[in-house]
Amino acid sequence: MEKLKLEDAVESFQSILSNLKQNDVEQFLLWTKDTVNGLLDDMTQDDNSDVVLKSIREDIRKSLPVEAMTSTENIITPKTGPNADCDPNSTVHVDAFLYDEDTIDDLVDDGKMSRNYCVQCLSKQVKPLTFITHSASMTQMKYIFQCLLQDLRNKTVLDVGSRTGALLYSAYLYSEAKTIIGVELDPTFCELQSNLIEKYNMSDRIKIVPGDILAQTELLQTSDVIIFNNVFEFFVAFEQQQKIWEFLIQTIRKKDTILVTIPSIEESLSSLQASFCIDTWLKKVNISELKDMAVLKYFKDSSDSDIDDIHLYQVI
Repeated sequence: MEKLKLEDAVESFQSILSNLKQNDVEQFLLWTKDTVNGLLDDMTQDDNSDVVLKSIREDIRKSLPVEAMTSTENIITPKTGPNADCDPNSTVHVDAFLYDEDTIDDLVDDGKMSRNYCVQCLSKQVKPLTFITHSASMTQMKYIFQCLLQDLRNKTVLDVGSRTGALLYSAYLYSEAKTIIGVELDPTFCELQSNLIEKYNMSDRIKIVPGDILAQTELLQTSDVIIFNNVFEFFVAFEQQQKIWEFLIQTIRKKDTILVTIPSIEESLSSLQASFCIDTWLKKVNISELKDMAVLKYFKDSSDSDIDDIHLYQVI
């Protein structure tokens, strides 16, 4: 029997609703809701890739402090743009891959972390701390590699500023990308990634390139997918960020190269107060339908979604 297409299934469902007795409609919808929730729960059960990624996450937690920063890392607080309010005294760096909301709640309950700080010591005047992450969450990474970038066979994926390597391991586990490359400036993170790649036997497809992205012209020119996840703002001085973006705009010119960015390129460039023109360089890909499907697939409540800041572009 030939399987229905989506539009045919929707039409059939609407037909059933319209032909039901009025007093049966509510009961039918409640049954549908319960059935759909059960099916979605089955679809989102951890598979082997999820288990491996969570094991890697546990290894990284043991290797880094809670804030997931290293002694060799240089953090620069933005003075312009949407993150200019990140006062070093009241900002907590929490890696979204390592610590989801439930885990943060557990840390707060255990007294290992706080969500608030005292405005005046010993007073009851408290304000919420500002939380900032320099990594994508597990759901964001599944969305990127299972929804946005569905077919990466024979493709090269480049992660600029790979830090703990979360996007590299996700690309390995959730896609068939032929080559996965992380460029990372911090030597401690480079060592951490190399150790994990060896431990989990991922060296056949993942490669770590230590150093500055400004020295990686060939990689930028030949990669098929390039990911920029909160990559420069907290790690590079304002003037240097302008220089890097000028270099990227001049270098990433291979037609149809895909850029995945968090946040949008428009937001990143506006924070620099720079007059870069990207209209002749990139076109923004409309991913609204993919995003809506992902929200249904990964989140029971749409208000829990953390994928709005992920953007997709194509070099023209």
